[in-house]
This record gives sequence, structure tokens and C-alpha cells, in this order.
Amino acid sequence: MCTSATTRAVGRSGMLVAAAWAALSGSVGADSIKQYGNTPEELRPYARFKRRPYKQFFVEPLEFLGPGREKPEPDVDTVKIGLIAPLEMTHEDYIGTPMLHGATMAIDRANAQGGYEGKPFKLIVRNDTGLWGASANEVVGFSYEDKVWAIIGTVDGANTHIAIRVALKTEVPIMNVSDLDPTLVETKIPWVFRNTADDRQMAYTILYYVYKELGLNRVAIFRANNRYGRFGVAEFRKGSVRLGRPAPIEINYEVHYKKVNPDFALQLNRLENVKPEAVVLWADAEAAGHFVKALRERGLDMPVFACERVVNHRFLSIAGEAAEGVVATYPYNPEADIPALKEFNKEYRSRYGKPPDTYAAHSYDGANMIIEAIHKAGLNRYRIRDSLAAMKAWHGVTGTIRMDDAQSDRSPVIMATVKDGSWDYNEPVPQRRF
Repeated sequence: MCTSATTRAVGRSGMLVAAAWAALSGSVGADSIKQYGNTPEELRPYARFKRRPYKQFFVEPLEFLGPGREKPEPDVDTVKIGLIAPLEMTHEDYIGTPMLHGATMAIDRANAQGGYEGKPFKLIVRNDTGLWGASANEVVGFSYEDKVWAIIGTVDGANTHIAIRVALKTEVPIMNVSDLDPTLVETKIPWVFRNTADDRQMAYTILYYVYKELGLNRVAIFRANNRYGRFGVAEFRKGSVRLGRPAPIEINYEVHYKKVNPDFALQLNRLENVKPEAVVLWADAEAAGHFVKALRERGLDMPVFACERVVNHRFLSIAGEAAEGVVATYPYNPEADIPALKEFNKEYRSRYGKPPDTYAAHSYDGANMIIEAIHKAGLNRYRIRDSLAAMKAWHGVTGTIRMDDAQSDRSPVIMATVKDGSWDYNEPVPQRRF
């Protein structure tokens, strides 16, 4: 026979086991589970099994636990900030050049205000050629030759992943302003920050708009055959399956399509055979322009929903009238009623003869975040990292940048539509933005 004390102990133990199992199965504390990346419950992996994961990743603040904060501030003539961006010998120069312009404007503004304790800021620029491993050498050069205090960049997902691993070893903060690969911050490297929304947020926004609001069921995917395309559409593809509406086809094109299939005939033939209700497009601006033009010339009039790279004058000039009605997600509203944004837009136009895009604006904000961190922390990379990590809600020309525990911006994206040959921002206004 069990004693009453033993019975009570066994009873308490059973209740604890039951409570633990209930928590795992989702029946207890369902609303208290912290979710990464603004992922809605129905898109959570294995959500239909109603069990909570044993471990949630990327929902706790990243820390740097090593030494270095005690290092004294050196005596320097200039305060150097690095910029690595695709500027030459790459198809992504249309992204890298605005990055350079935005960062330059931030540096000039800071120097007009006195620099750092009377010492001017200086932007050190290195080109990202897109060659595998080249970015690693550039980060080493920034760290040991140029002795920069932080780095802005870069764009290509594969190169950026290499760059941040070198930054982990050389211990230098990196502010990414244009690589939207969702896995960038999932490396859990505490030296990496991203001040712009990623492809996950844009894919979710399109996903809910086409399936929940428009009621579509068969949405095809057309993407670049590189890391940007693969990882860009990943959450849309997986989300479509979880909502019970898997994409009927996923087609890719080679980045050097002009040498392989310049008229996209093979891809269009496959689309015609599938007869989708709409197409989700993840491509560079130039390729997207040619594809949409060829799509309409083929007589295919289904709606097109695209990524942020399409919101570019190259796309509009190439696609022409075929661009009408194309809808794209975008990380911020360039026409928002923000005084600093209006001033930035005006100065950028005056300097460069065209309006800024998301890469210029986020580069400007990213450089200003680094500058503010240097003012607060002094010339010490470790304390600069800590200062950047403390910026949970930073107000810039792109609006309020809200950093999550993985050190990536989770501010909701917007949509834009081509109307009468130009982009109409914040139109449509989806019911759910991520």
C-alpha cells in the first residue's frame, strides 16, 4: 500500500507530466509561445499536428560573451566605416550603386554636424564582384588593413553568408541593408544586423493576399536560378503547401538568360501547359521586365506578384505597357509622411538626378545607425556591437525599424502597383502585412 504522502507525490508528478505534455501539444499556453519572423500560426511547420516544438530558436537576444569591451580608444585621424557592395563587373550593380549613394549621404551629413568628436567619418568602399569567396577577402581587408569600425553590405546571399563568418572571426559589426535572404540572421552570429524586411515577410504578405483576399488556388512560381531566387520564394512555396494550395509549378531561369533563353520561350510553354491563375515572380529588375513583356505578348494575362527588386525604373522601361497592374511587395513606403524622409528624397534627387530606392534609403539608415552607435559607444567594435544590439526601435527615413531577437527588422512591408507607367505605393493595402 502507498502512504498518503506517496500518493500525493505521485499525483503531483502525474499532473506535472500531464501539464508538460499539454504544453507540447498546444493545449496550454498556446498564445504565450513566442514566434520567430512574424510567422502566423497556420504557417508554423507541423502546426496541424498541434504540438509545440521542444525548442524555439531565434527568439532569445543574441549576445557576444567574449572580451574586448575594455580595450582603450585609439587615437585616429578619421573614423572609418566600410561599405561592400556590387558596383562593377556584376548584374547587381543597380542595387550596389544606390547603396553607395545612401551611405555617402549619411557620412556627409554626419561630418557636417561635426563628425565624431571633431574627427571626420570616412567611407571605405570595396567592390563585391559576386565571385565565390571574394567577400571574405574584402572583410579581412576592412578588418586589418582599413581598420574600419563597422561594415555596411552586401547583396548576394552566398557572398554575404561568407562575409559574416569572417566578421565573426575578425569581430567587426556588419549592418546588412539589402540581402533579404531569411537565413542570414539564422546563423546566430552576434555581429550581424539587418535593418530591412526580408523575403519571409514579403512572401507571407503575398501569400495571404493571393490566397485569403483574392481567393486564388493555383499560383505558379517563376524565379531566378540562384540563391536569391531559391530562398526568396521558399516561404511562399512552403506556405502554399501548408494552406492546402501547393504551387502547380516552379520554374527558374538562368541569371545569364540572354545567352541561354533570351525570350523565355521554354518557361512560357510550361506556364501555358499548367494554366495558373497567377504568377509569383522573384527576379532581378531587368530579367523581370523581359519576362513580363514576353508573358503579355504570349497572350497570358494572369496577375503577376513580384519581389522588391522589380520596383525599379529598369523594370518599367523594359516591360513598358506590359508592366501595368503588376503588384510587388516593398520594404518601406517612400511616400510616407515623414519629414526626414521628404528631406532625404529631395536631397537624393538633387544629387543623383533620380528618386532613391529601398537600397539607398536603408543604406542611409544603416550608416546612420552605425554612426549613432559610434557616438554612444566610442571607438570600440565590441561596444559598438552592443550599442547596435540595443536599438530595438530605431526611427529613420524608412520609418520605424523594429529589430527582433535575431537582430533583423520586422517592420511590416507594403505593396505597390504599376499604374499608368509608374509605381503607386501602398496600393493595394492588404488586410495582413508581415
